[in-house]
Amino acid sequence: MASTSTSSSAESFRRWAAAAVVGGLCVAAEPPARSAQPQFYPDDPIWIDGDRAFDASKVVPLEDTNGYDFVVNTFAKPGERRDVRALNVNTVDEVPDSSWFTNRIGRHDLSVAEVVKGPDNRVADVTFDGWRVSGGKSTGVQPGFRMTDPSGQLYQIEVDPPSNPELASSAEIIGTAFYHAFGFNTVEVYRAELDRAALVIAESATIRDPLNGKRRQLRKSDLDAVFERAAREPNGRYRVLVSRFAPGKPLGNFRYYSTRPDDPNDIVPHEHRRELRGARVFGAWLNHDDSRGINSLDMLETTDGRAWVKHYMFDFGSILGSATIFAQRHRAGNEYIYEARPGWLTLATLGFYVRPWMLIDYPEVPPSVGRFEAQAFEPEKWKPEYPNPAFENMRPDDAFWAARIVARFTDEMVAAVVAKAQYSDPRATEYMTRTLITRRDKVVATWLNQVCPVVTPRLLADGVFTFANAAVDARAAAPADGYQLQWFRFDNATGTRTSAGEAQFVSALAGQAPADLLGAGEFVGVAVTARHPQHRGWARPATFLFRRAAQEWSLVGVERG
Repeated sequence: MASTSTSSSAESFRRWAAAAVVGGLCVAAEPPARSAQPQFYPDDPIWIDGDRAFDASKVVPLEDTNGYDFVVNTFAKPGERRDVRALNVNTVDEVPDSSWFTNRIGRHDLSVAEVVKGPDNRVADVTFDGWRVSGGKSTGVQPGFRMTDPSGQLYQIEVDPPSNPELASSAEIIGTAFYHAFGFNTVEVYRAELDRAALVIAESATIRDPLNGKRRQLRKSDLDAVFERAAREPNGRYRVLVSRFAPGKPLGNFRYYSTRPDDPNDIVPHEHRRELRGARVFGAWLNHDDSRGINSLDMLETTDGRAWVKHYMFDFGSILGSATIFAQRHRAGNEYIYEARPGWLTLATLGFYVRPWMLIDYPEVPPSVGRFEAQAFEPEKWKPEYPNPAFENMRPDDAFWAARIVARFTDEMVAAVVAKAQYSDPRATEYMTRTLITRRDKVVATWLNQVCPVVTPRLLADGVFTFANAAVDARAAAPADGYQLQWFRFDNATGTRTSAGEAQFVSALAGQAPADLLGAGEFVGVAVTARHPQHRGWARPATFLFRRAAQEWSLVGVERG
């Protein structure tokens, strides 16, 4: 494992910068020139991305609008569409920890309690004792305002619509817990009850006037306007979502393509980051059709005198069938806001063409659930509101990585996360839990089987090679008919691979490396394929490279496809 020191991380960062440049040049070269650098370095695989190496204090805010984001991504096709391996994976085909992503449930065994807790740090419930209304809400369609606690910490308060009580707040709480467990940066969110009569407006509280756009002092009538659009609890209080503002200086949103030109640490085009590509799998599971650039957040933080940008997944009020202030449209998750072909077909047939999503039978559910179903759900056909460059670059190896993370969520975890939302109607809790489990199983079955699902390879000192099958372990496929193992010698200086004997065929999850191979050098490798009558993707090789350390062999390289 790589050192977590600043120097090691910075070195890894420089190596990735070079790799990104080489990756861009290799497209033009045929065949690509062989690099003089070795494929593996002593500290591989790297688990810490040194993307805080340079001072980013000169970064300026980036604020895209809904209209701009829609037009650019729908009609301009920004970013690069290229079938290239994700540029920020390490040598074992995993995503290192970075300012974008922290490995959690994908690499570590989390308890149910840890998954449910998510990013939240408060132990006691929010009571609003000593809090003051400190400002109006500046963005988004969900009504709300800002409050400051006695310590000076700023929070955003949002309410649910009267037509769909608990809708948006539940989606936000559930989505935050899941996305945090996936590995993304998310802000703390809490469910609370608020007494309208007890609110105190700070003298310094301001709001941007909706009529002229100018700032003015916040008045009681402004709060009245918020609560007129809020669902009230039977006890007279209001259920609210309390979101803690992230530390640092707000920098607006990030984009799912290109890089921030003023951030010296941002060198990997966002459409080629695996965690952003793989977010398509997560979005399909939770129907996060609103997964777009404007629902992200960048914050400038300072550590040891050096400023760096931390990237957040933000605003989950429009997932799980919620459209924040009403139930989601039938189209959501099934078709882009604008698609030429369905529109022309409808026009050409004088309206007789029926789009498939119009035929989906959504069951009767409590209004707190929204429009969310699992029976007609087809993961590969799922779509966000409009094209997402990172999603469109997702390859089978990216999807496999994300699906393995989804497969780690047990039924108990899913049920506990849903319970965190505290639906007042038990039918909502039961339906949401069952639907999420069914969609999870479909996501896992779809994307674990597009490549050879061999994982956790181990090569023992005596040459015994063992492995597991992620799809079988997740109950997403029956066992393989057998596996083929092709062993080879590997020259780290030249990249040359020399076959070591005939291919082996095994029926168990184990094999034996040729005896003469183990003493041949520092590196050995094996390409594994599997035979399965229903999953042709299993014939795509999964290749594993091992490095000798004393008398042990350690995994140093993984390639899929």
